[in-house]
Amino acid sequence: MGKINDDRFATMSMSPENEQEKLKATVPNLESELENAQVATEGLQRFIDKAKKVTQLTELTPEIVHEFIRKIVVGKPEYKDGKRYQSVEIHYNGVGIIREPSPEEMEEYFQEHMQNRAARVIKTA
Repeated sequence: MGKINDDRFATMSMSPENEQEKLKATVPNLESELENAQVATEGLQRFIDKAKKVTQLTELTPEIVHEFIRKIVVGKPEYKDGKRYQSVEIHYNGVGIIREPSPEEMEEYFQEHMQNRAARVIKTA
């Protein structure tokens, strides 16, 4: 006759109710995640606004450091392959930690810096 039995109906009607309860339970978590994302976005925007105020730095003053950096954490030195490595974490205001370079990247940056410095000395001579 096209009818389903009572047990089958009960099972089928419980599934949407269970799904609805699960969805209601996840709403507060999603709202919290959205709020955290908005706070992070606002912090990043404040950081960008501060950076726009200072376009060309000629010197690093304590005021500028306090404006941009919340704290700096320097780790203990480690020695690998006869070289000294030391981790440095810079916690920026409103942003947090921006990915810190690996020791290999730090070495590459240092070498570039030394090459640029040598090129400037040659130009002034």
